[in-house]
Amino acid sequence: MIEKALQAADEQQEAVVRAVFRAAGLLWQCKRRSCLFDNSTARELCEKCGRQRNGRRIQDDIPVSAHPDDFELLREALKEYFAQAGADLPDAVTFTLKSEKRWSRYDATLHFGPRVQSHDFDREVGMALDDLGRAYDFGESLRVALYR
Repeated sequence: MIEKALQAADEQQEAVVRAVFRAAGLLWQCKRRSCLFDNSTARELCEKCGRQRNGRRIQDDIPVSAHPDDFELLREALKEYFAQAGADLPDAVTFTLKSEKRWSRYDATLHFGPRVQSHDFDREVGMALDDLGRAYDFGESLRVALYR
């Protein structure tokens, strides 16, 4: 619907259409001054720059079930993994839950600004994920910022 309305609008109407969709809560505008891209409400991060809605770099999303020390050990394990692999360090890594409320080392999401890619990790990272323990519920999320 949003795309059709924007395609139908001429240049002058487009700004009004975008403002209406923002006011209706169907679009959110990135707050990064050099971006200001309009994103659908389904997107957590800006499609253009990869920043959060407030314009800040992607941050940790620590599950309530995780102990802070175990979370920091996971961050160090991830940094070590990328250093040993000689690969570029992503801005962050997001992990998903398996059916038994454990964090999966497979099909993790690597965040490189606006670009994301799927990645499978080795046993070492898997062991650090296991140390986090089980999630309390399936609504928890786990994202580790690595740019620090």
